[in-house]
Amino acid sequence: KMVMDANPVEFPAVWAPDEKYKDLRYPLFGNAEPMKANPYAEMVKGYNEQNENTITAQATLMQDLDVLLKGLKAQFKASINTWSVHSGRRKANPLYFALEGYDAPSDTYTLYRLNPYESGYLGDVEGWRDGNIHSYFEGRINWDAQYGPHNIGAMTVGIAEEFILSNGQNGTIYETLPERNLGNSGRLTYDYDNRYFFEFSYGYNGSEKFTGKKRFGFFPSTGVGWLVSNEKFWNNDILSLLKIKFTYGKVGNDAITDRSGRFFFLSDIRDGGGAYKWGKMFRSVYTGYTIARYGNEDISWEESTKYNIGLEIGLFRDEALKFQIDLFRDVRDKIYWNRESLPSIMGLEAPVAGNVGKVSSKGIDASLDYKHSFTPDFWMTGRANFTFATNKVEAKDEPSYKEEYLSSIGYPVNKQWGLVAERLFIDQNEIDNSPSQLAYGTYMRGDIKYADINGDGVINNDDRIPLGYPSVPEIQYGFGLSSGYKNFDLSFFFQGNARTSFFIKPDEIAPFVNRRNAPAIIARDAWSETHPDVHAFWPRLADYQVANNLQPSSWWLRDGSFIRLKTLEVGYTLPAFFEKFKIAGSRVYLSGENIFLISAFKMWDPELGGNGLNYPINRRFNIGLQLLF
Repeated sequence: KMVMDANPVEFPAVWAPDEKYKDLRYPLFGNAEPMKANPYAEMVKGYNEQNENTITAQATLMQDLDVLLKGLKAQFKASINTWSVHSGRRKANPLYFALEGYDAPSDTYTLYRLNPYESGYLGDVEGWRDGNIHSYFEGRINWDAQYGPHNIGAMTVGIAEEFILSNGQNGTIYETLPERNLGNSGRLTYDYDNRYFFEFSYGYNGSEKFTGKKRFGFFPSTGVGWLVSNEKFWNNDILSLLKIKFTYGKVGNDAITDRSGRFFFLSDIRDGGGAYKWGKMFRSVYTGYTIARYGNEDISWEESTKYNIGLEIGLFRDEALKFQIDLFRDVRDKIYWNRESLPSIMGLEAPVAGNVGKVSSKGIDASLDYKHSFTPDFWMTGRANFTFATNKVEAKDEPSYKEEYLSSIGYPVNKQWGLVAERLFIDQNEIDNSPSQLAYGTYMRGDIKYADINGDGVINNDDRIPLGYPSVPEIQYGFGLSSGYKNFDLSFFFQGNARTSFFIKPDEIAPFVNRRNAPAIIARDAWSETHPDVHAFWPRLADYQVANNLQPSSWWLRDGSFIRLKTLEVGYTLPAFFEKFKIAGSRVYLSGENIFLISAFKMWDPELGGNGLNYPINRRFNIGLQLLF
């Protein structure tokens, strides 16, 4: 029997008295009151009806203008894309009961309601909507002409673009005002006898994000090339292609922050600051305001100046082997970064940002292509690519650091700073006679001991130094081959990177925290009373996060380089068995992805980064049949 308020009720099956419910956060047995943290009070039931629409339209008008000038063409394009969604939701919190008492002689259970203020009925409809409209207009004029060995081309393009976002019913003024861009770009090309090449292009772009004379920016570029192998004096059957090229140009970028970064010349002041009271009885309460951004009329385009010199080489008459190499340099100036040198005594509520950053990068980009048919039945193609790029911060608004190694100037943008870990603490005596690490919380023997880099007797963020390589690989490469012999074919591709490092994230893999299991490496090699190894992989075990051991440091620094067999495929083209079914060809194949990995880091796939408990990269195998009709 189930009794509640002297009336028999049906006991929900989910609440059947069972041992598995004893560790929930509220009592199921006894006369205690239900806890406020009862998770079942928010188990919403109901339904949601949603309608979503997308409309895309595009029109293009092209016109030859040979009547005005031979080779002159005009084109106008307009497109619009709209997306909208409307939904209506009705919900209810069902009634939940828990066991309060049991009377054995009468075999009667007494229940109480876990959510006494909720109703089991569906409530009113809660409406929600969202949508956006993207409009794009483009006008283009092209002219191409040839006068003997002279080839000339010219083009100019004007664009106007608008993006309107409704952002549901709670959008801020910055998010709901239309985004607009206006610009004009052009290009002039010339080549003489397919030997000497020249190109000039420009972009004159406008952005709503800036004001005054900074709203529009002019960004020119130019390039020259010499196809040496087309010269009359060139007669080399082995070196069949030789081309030298050089380019220089400027590029502007107005997407210098996220979507909220619009209208940099206006301050962003919002409700939500501290409340204040006044009046005779202090009963008049008004909320204050908070400053999210200070307006700055000097904010402008981020500019990038690019230099590139390249060489193209083709070997043999059919250019069976083709090699390309480019040396490049890129200087990004006027980068939008926060000013870090402003003292806190200024009382500023929000960061102050400006075009204060400068970063230079340089590197080499190379590729090698191969194709050849040895016989009508045996062919082979291959490709390899290699990129090596480094960068460094040239300018940045930083505090006046006492220790030079704290400055990021002169280091790569993705350089990582961390503490230098010596080993684990042996005992309390060593802790008492070592520099204090209390800046990172309490610690004890078995925890990581850090080096006092600046010698001030205290371990804190001033002791962090540059460690390892950048988090973004400085070297990326790949190579692959495809080949076929009669009906068989084989292809594979390797992918890799080098000169990169990452920090293991101990807070993401710490055992026992949030009932997390212990990875095998921790179970095998963790410091403990019975295993007091001061160089163990994992410091002292705990069922909570030990802040001292979570700091980025050399203890957790690892090499992120690897090479992976990314794809492999073997196929066989079947003889013409299916001609009577009008099938032109058929092929069976076996393919795989992420077959194997070679890396100095063995704990998990280094491409997962510092959290080895992330969802792993899948190894996938397929077998299939292709039919050509």
